[in-house]
Amino acid sequence: MMLPANPIDSPLFLPAAYRILILLGLSLALILWVERRNLGRILQASLFLKWRTWAIIAPLFLGAVLGGPLTLCLLVTAISWQGIREYAALVSLAPAYRNVLLGMTLIAAPVAVLSLDGFFLLAPLLLLVAVAQPLAFQAVAGGVRQLALSTLGWAYIAWLLAHLLLIAVHIPGGSGILLVLGASVALSDNGAFAVGKLFGRHQLSPALSPNKTWEGVAGNLIGAYAGTLLMGFALPQSSYAFLLISLPPIIAIGSLWGDLFESAIKREAGVKDAGDWLPGFGGLLDRIDSLILVAPLTYYFLRLTQ
Repeated sequence: MMLPANPIDSPLFLPAAYRILILLGLSLALILWVERRNLGRILQASLFLKWRTWAIIAPLFLGAVLGGPLTLCLLVTAISWQGIREYAALVSLAPAYRNVLLGMTLIAAPVAVLSLDGFFLLAPLLLLVAVAQPLAFQAVAGGVRQLALSTLGWAYIAWLLAHLLLIAVHIPGGSGILLVLGASVALSDNGAFAVGKLFGRHQLSPALSPNKTWEGVAGNLIGAYAGTLLMGFALPQSSYAFLLISLPPIIAIGSLWGDLFESAIKREAGVKDAGDWLPGFGGLLDRIDSLILVAPLTYYFLRLTQ
């Protein structure tokens, strides 16, 4: 695994940083206007808390992507770890299974950097380890259910998120594509929220997520195109026009799909948020649920089309 690079040395850094700063500045100005009658309590306002979280996430993501595979590997491992912790709490995973699951979480991202063949061998190899757990723990009551939940947690979070490393290392122009994904996923989620809030009339999935509407789905797609255009300079020039047109629908579908799947998990657990780790958003899993599905969908789409 190569040593970290200085993100500032990348030709993508300054254009991306400028765009992030402008977007954060414009969104802060909009929030201040919306909350103009409550400026004395702006620091506690939900919109400001969300903005503050984005103001931390965006530079971290930019630095990790342009800092090379090692820094991105550390970031993906860290968010996978926290996401797994929240997932384990949601599904009431027994401590023994949770500890094994957290240990396995540390493997996916590094292997994705080191070996493509090794990454795709991980799932069957770790499944062999997983099916030994009920025997080792002598778990007669609920052992198989705990096994199924822990196996799903690893595949759903750690393994799917590690596809970000596959894009970075094994796709030409991968770092630039990741910048596009980061912006597009963020604006897709925000576009769905804004359009759904303003124009939403027709529920999309009342049982899973009553607040989601078909109008919000249009916001998903609009936001995905806006994010792709914002960071479009980072796309490989050889496939610029193709990716500019084709990537946003993939991102919008993945964002919606990931959000609805996490909603299904939360509905079964009977909770509104996966945690309270991120002010304004809830748990980290609530923030990365879209990215979890967008990462593999984008990777396999690129492998099939390039």
